[in-house]
Amino acid sequence: MADAFLIIRENCTGLAAWLVEGRGKSQTAQALARVTYDALESVGEDQTLFDAGLASVVQAIDPAIKKDRRVQVMLLLPAGRFYFRHLSLPFTSRSKIRQVLPLELKTRFPKELGPVVTDFFGYVLKTQQSIPLVFSGSIEEDILESYHARLTAAGLKPVTIAPGSLAMVASFLKQNKEKKNFVFLDMDGCEMTLILVAQANVVQIRTLAGDAAFQLVDQTIRQMLLGVWQRFGVTETFPIYICGNLDDAAQKEMHDALADIFKFQSDFTGQVVCEPELPEPLTGPTFVDASQCLALMSPDLGVLNMCRGKYGSDSFVRVYAGYITSCAALALLAFILFIVNIYMDISRLEKQVDHQNQAMTAIYKRAFPDKKIGNIDPLLLMQASVGELTRGGSANVNAETLRRVQAGNILLELSICIPATVDVQVDRLMLDKARMILSGSADNYNTIDQVKGLIEKSLFFKKVTIGSAVAGKGGNLVDFKFIIEI
Repeated sequence: MADAFLIIRENCTGLAAWLVEGRGKSQTAQALARVTYDALESVGEDQTLFDAGLASVVQAIDPAIKKDRRVQVMLLLPAGRFYFRHLSLPFTSRSKIRQVLPLELKTRFPKELGPVVTDFFGYVLKTQQSIPLVFSGSIEEDILESYHARLTAAGLKPVTIAPGSLAMVASFLKQNKEKKNFVFLDMDGCEMTLILVAQANVVQIRTLAGDAAFQLVDQTIRQMLLGVWQRFGVTETFPIYICGNLDDAAQKEMHDALADIFKFQSDFTGQVVCEPELPEPLTGPTFVDASQCLALMSPDLGVLNMCRGKYGSDSFVRVYAGYITSCAALALLAFILFIVNIYMDISRLEKQVDHQNQAMTAIYKRAFPDKKIGNIDPLLLMQASVGELTRGGSANVNAETLRRVQAGNILLELSICIPATVDVQVDRLMLDKARMILSGSADNYNTIDQVKGLIEKSLFFKKVTIGSAVAGKGGNLVDFKFIIEI
């Protein structure tokens, strides 16, 4: 079962809290506490009204829910604490928008602000000229940090800090997917918030507060509608939905006050205002049950969420899990391609070496058909054989060196180095400049290493290298080849 979480909504009069349990269709929202700031008996010197109200909310939580974990909380703040802006940009990439948005917003705030935290929606309205649009909300970082610190100090885990009115609209859209164009009036506490939604996207938001707020609703809605019709060239009509705890008398008063808005829309657009897929025209606003909107809220609801960056509730891995997975997959693919490329290069080089060896072997066999190659390098054999035919030695041998080093002396030195007790047989000795090739066979590999060590002890020879050591055809002996520098 999914963990329960809190929804706390603040307005100028106090706090209201709901405990949400379950997920999806089984999700329920239970009223937990309602705290009025005026009714608080005592507030500490270091406390604010919000701190005192939050303490009352936390006390109302069932201890079984708080056991061994921090309860997640969605904090919904008055829309008046945010700065909302609507602008158009020539691209839709979220990363580009996030880079450009701070510069665009800097000159659009009504006053000089310190650091702010911003979130945004990006969308494209389907009009005659479809333009990428951005709707952003910003809050001063000092205010956000204060709320975040107080929630954390109270033992709660803030996952969403957002405008309460936008959260109600998002929940209303989630519940009524067929409704695309409407005006949503959220009446919470002493503040009214008007939100115009076009093609299921938030386009405008206005906040009204004070004693004259009620008289300004009709005029503000007209201004918002005219702005959308004239800017985007659309002629859709917009039903009005009112969300708030209103009694029958207040609902009737709002119905009468906004009745002219529907006639105004019909006169301007030439269409009657009606519900989607219902032909009956509307003559007044429709009232929405706030509890139904609250019941569908969840931390993953698409709202302007200020819990980002260092105020975010998720780890870096969870936030960017998709990007990390993609990068890991690309890195693995690049590594596989790198290994395959190396393997193909090695295979190609081996084929070239084999081809050259075959060519040299063919030349040697044509030149000396009566001689066998065995496991000896055909190039060395060719040099030695040509030397034997031309000068009685290697074709490249240094004559002065041969005068100093006689073949007999070499054989004598080898016989001194290798005692008779060592089971080794020398089959061939070839001179090439200042080195020679000694081929033969021994009873095992250890004997070959022993012979190499014995030869290396002689001052007559500079360096001894094992050119090859392979099992003979009979299987009882090991054929070897020493390359010895004299």
